[in-house]
Amino acid sequence: MALISEFIDDYKSKINHYEHLAQTCAYQCESALKRQGLRALVTSRAKRLDSLTSKVENRNKDKAYQSIEEIYEDIVDLAGVRIALYFPGDRKEIDTFVRSHFSVDQVKDFPEALRHPGAYQKRFLGYVGRHYRLRLKPETLPPVDQHLAHYVIELQVGSVLMHAWAEVEHDLVYKSTEGFLSQEEYAILDELNGLMHAGEIALERLQTAVKRRINTERQPFSNHYELSSYLYDLTRKASHRAEFEPFIGRTDVLFHFLRAIGLNSVPALKPVLQNCNLGSVKQPLSQQIVDRILQSNPDHYSAFNEARIAVGRSDPYGAPQEYASYFSGPDGVGSFMRQWIASEQVAGDVLSSVLNGELPPDISLDEKTVEKLKHIRKLRNDILYGDHLPSEGDMLSAAEFLEELVDFLRQRANGTA
Repeated sequence: MALISEFIDDYKSKINHYEHLAQTCAYQCESALKRQGLRALVTSRAKRLDSLTSKVENRNKDKAYQSIEEIYEDIVDLAGVRIALYFPGDRKEIDTFVRSHFSVDQVKDFPEALRHPGAYQKRFLGYVGRHYRLRLKPETLPPVDQHLAHYVIELQVGSVLMHAWAEVEHDLVYKSTEGFLSQEEYAILDELNGLMHAGEIALERLQTAVKRRINTERQPFSNHYELSSYLYDLTRKASHRAEFEPFIGRTDVLFHFLRAIGLNSVPALKPVLQNCNLGSVKQPLSQQIVDRILQSNPDHYSAFNEARIAVGRSDPYGAPQEYASYFSGPDGVGSFMRQWIASEQVAGDVLSSVLNGELPPDISLDEKTVEKLKHIRKLRNDILYGDHLPSEGDMLSAAEFLEELVDFLRQRANGTA
């Protein structure tokens, strides 16, 4: 028991660290899910001292711990995060997000049968969820938090209804003073669990009804969650592959942009989507939509800029550059974006063909120039869709190159080149 007391004292001195670890993971989850239009409640916690003490004492009966380090290795939920889904049908999207955004060590699916003797024989499945043991990726952390990538986090994913039931059962069953409840208490918990499963079926039906309404009506999308639902459903139907997982990207900015230019409905958006690659795994569908619209009408860059700023100012997860205008200032980003837009206005079709590897027969550009244009397009994409700006030098150099290119194309159009 002295070893356990020593461990608890050590954990007390580190509890703020585990709280910060859990909060950082929850912050990344909540930010990404909101931007992608997936409805969920995200919570986090460092394990409570009373709960941890009880758990370590119980596990020590079988483990016979020999050191503090051994206890830390065995207890994997010191930092915990929970994603409670509004719609159970979003589990696939959440699983794809978790596996792509974090380093996943282990996945465990529930239900599991109660193992203690004399257990009540459940009529229903019990808790249904998926638990991940994972670590944060270093590239998603600022320099001061790089050390967090070394620690394990337990992430639990389930429906809001199932998580509510699990909280009640956990506190009653696993924290009861005698260790067991009466048969009647188990029966009532089982009955409540059945209601939760019925509730999940109702939520799945509700989600299906919402999708059907969105896909068939001609009214504008009410919010970016409806837009996301439509795009996820559309790409799945188009893929004809059961294992296919849509790559949608951010829909919060896209929704504001479409609303500003009058394309915020299924009928208005369909012509744009016909020119998009719904099965792409390289570029998110949201970015493809924006690119097609801006290519057809570069004047819409100002509307997209305003949409970015509007979302960024109200987004608690946004970086400062995400709500800064890309037209501001005479140098750097402002100069670059003005030259890029001028290039698209003068020769948008030519630029698109060159960047897609389809050089028009009447245009002569050497390989070095083509590669330079591809690099410049990446700078443009970083400004429009990224979370950091290119260097000032890169943007100024690119702006000068584009200015020369626009002059050349204008002279060619006038027959003077």
